[in-house]
Amino acid sequence: MGFFMRASKVLLSTLIASLTACSAVRLRVVDPADTLREFRQDIISSNKLSPVSIQAVRMAGLTQDEVLENGVDANVAKQFEQFADPLDRAYIESEIAIGRAQLLEKRDPEKAVALYLYAADLAFQGFLLKECSTPVNVRCDSFKVFYDRSVRGIIAYLSKRTWNDDNLPQFVTGVGRSFTLEISEGANVENPTEYNSIEAASAIGLEGLTNRHRREGIGVGLVACRKRRDSDGLEEYLPRVGTCLPLTAVLRFPDKGCAGQQCRANFELINSVTTEVYNTPKGPLPLAADFTAPLAAVVHKTGMSGWDGLFDAIQGNEELLKNTGFYTLEPYDAGKIPLITVHGLFSNPLTWLDVHNELMGDPIIRRHFKVWHYLYPTNLPILENAKTFREKLDQLEEYLTAHQHNGSKAKGMVIIGHSMGGLLTRSAVVDSKPLMEYFVEDPKRLSKLSKDTADAVRSYLDFKPKPYIDRVVFVAVPHRGSSIADNWIGSIGRWLLTLPKKVVQRTVQVAREARNVLRPDLQTAFDSGQASSISGLSEKSPALQGLSRTTISPKIPFHSIIGDQGLGNTPNSSDGVVAYNSSHLDGAQSELIVPADHTAHAHPQALLEIRRILRLHVEPAPKTPSKPVVTTRQ
Repeated sequence: MGFFMRASKVLLSTLIASLTACSAVRLRVVDPADTLREFRQDIISSNKLSPVSIQAVRMAGLTQDEVLENGVDANVAKQFEQFADPLDRAYIESEIAIGRAQLLEKRDPEKAVALYLYAADLAFQGFLLKECSTPVNVRCDSFKVFYDRSVRGIIAYLSKRTWNDDNLPQFVTGVGRSFTLEISEGANVENPTEYNSIEAASAIGLEGLTNRHRREGIGVGLVACRKRRDSDGLEEYLPRVGTCLPLTAVLRFPDKGCAGQQCRANFELINSVTTEVYNTPKGPLPLAADFTAPLAAVVHKTGMSGWDGLFDAIQGNEELLKNTGFYTLEPYDAGKIPLITVHGLFSNPLTWLDVHNELMGDPIIRRHFKVWHYLYPTNLPILENAKTFREKLDQLEEYLTAHQHNGSKAKGMVIIGHSMGGLLTRSAVVDSKPLMEYFVEDPKRLSKLSKDTADAVRSYLDFKPKPYIDRVVFVAVPHRGSSIADNWIGSIGRWLLTLPKKVVQRTVQVAREARNVLRPDLQTAFDSGQASSISGLSEKSPALQGLSRTTISPKIPFHSIIGDQGLGNTPNSSDGVVAYNSSHLDGAQSELIVPADHTAHAHPQALLEIRRILRLHVEPAPKTPSKPVVTTRQ
């Protein structure tokens, strides 16, 4: 009997609830991530309209499928006006237009472009509303997302037409408005036909770089790639495959938005490096950009991952001799300071890629510096590589000076040298007199040699500081050699190394002809069997014994970054390859010990120090009484 009574009460409660259209309200615990996901939900992120748009559609007596398939007519728009304020209305209509455009991209691309233009106009004008003057409304953030998605859709359409704007059709939305689209030209505006590919940076995923550096603002960051212009002297040092640049796409509409049935939109392609702000009715605003994606794209295209320093050294790669020199990844800018990186033993410019990305992510450094990378075969004797480095530096300086505006002098260089690259760098900032005296008993005796042989010896041992170098950063540099060069690791390395035949023949010939003018105990120093790069890094190396006697020019400030493997035992420390007492140099403006191994140049604290030094170079600190340099550890 009790069971039937309870069942009757349940049935009665259900009947009453159904008749009164009431439903039970229940509470449940929701994960914060789910809350945020629902809060941020829109047609782009989830293929579902946002809650505010769904509510507007329901108030109009429609469903999501109906408005996305058929669009919004004037009557529905009026109902939206009753339901929402101007900010929400701009949000709702732009979101619905994007959702509809995404459905039409393949079957009716012109209609899709019209809807993207409509959404972009609504989103841009929504962003300019006074309600968006303070960052408290999530709708304002969404306007940027809607604008970006619309511009990406238009870029995809224009790219398929090879950017030919002569025959662009009238874009009709189907909601009582049509657009004409013009591709702008003029100062600071790029010609899209100059590029082989243009794509939204946000459509490119990256791997292998620590950080991705973007600038938030107006427009859509792009990656624009093109071939090298061989007829243009400004692009002589670009990779053969060309370059990829950070550009920004901006769709510009009438200042007060589109009114009436006809509207003109201007598509502008702006260089994101040379242009930092964009003028809007709201005033100048930052120009959006992605600085990392173009860097990754050009490295991917060049195939620089094939520059395997260890493999090339072991193979005695003759081809690398032809490729020795400076490379830059962007067209030359005469107004910027050349920032040169020099890699170490068994390495290549790729070791600087993360450093390059981090430095160009800094707006001050990006504004003032342009990065150049030096590539060289690391198996050659140090004095041979140092000679070539100085010669290539002179060639680069001539190039920079020749391409200055109005015949002005080129900006002074800043060089960052890692490991053996620091030794090459040192040879460009010292007076070599002590080196010459170390090798040659009496320099006057060089006159007894043939002119060719005497000139060859001088090219190795006689040089002055380069007057166009303004600052140097040494990272993990074995100024006095490394004990590893003399142990079993160095022995294996020497056994594996193969020297290029041309270099071997030249050095053997010079060594043979100059032997009588060298110190007796150094008469075999240039012999091929004992002159490899690894032998040259020995603490007993004649090259380092002589080079360490030289003094860096007092006119050139220099800094040291040294690793201690995190042990904190300086001055008894080592980075695992180079001891502190070999990397330390008296007279440095600063010396920083970082908890890193020999790859100290890639350590985050080293990156911060390099940034500090470069900022100091362009924005010197106020002068204070001089103090002795103190070794610091972070």
